[in-house]
Amino acid sequence: MIKHLLLVFFIFLVKLNGSTVSLIISEDLINNYLDTVGEYKYYSKKDKSEWIVQNPHVKIQNDEIIFFSKVIYRKDLVNIKKDVKRNLKVKYDLDKNNVKLVFQNSIIYMERRGKRLGMLNLKDLYEPKLIFNGPNLKTKSFKINLIKKRKVFINPNFAEIILKEKSIELVLNISFKDKR
Repeated sequence: MIKHLLLVFFIFLVKLNGSTVSLIISEDLINNYLDTVGEYKYYSKKDKSEWIVQNPHVKIQNDEIIFFSKVIYRKDLVNIKKDVKRNLKVKYDLDKNNVKLVFQNSIIYMERRGKRLGMLNLKDLYEPKLIFNGPNLKTKSFKINLIKKRKVFINPNFAEIILKEKSIELVLNISFKDKR
């Protein structure tokens, strides 16, 4: 009974919103996640260098997502600090129902006097973890037991990504298909 009431409420809500379901991922949510992950430290046995990524955070503004951090490179007597600023892109996979934040340019090079000392790929550190569940529905169909039994299918049509001030909104357009 409760399932049917929730379903009726959902259909009513979808009709009011013009057949869309949306998900909002806030800048604060992403930054809380990055705070929880904390700073990244890597020691390379191969060249005996140390990499540290400090204070990773994002800002969502003016239709773009920007990743910020401070990267420190240490090897022998060399100690280089670099403020990093990289653009992120939002991708939604309708089949897998997930939202990914993807680096557009993820490689950090450390140089001293024109000589490249090392590189770090932020994509390897953060991209596999910057994945969020999408708004797709778990229920693909429901049955209506009226005069004639009917099965109604819920079909996701397309998704639209909208960057707003301090948030990412993913709007999923859905339709209903009656199968008797």
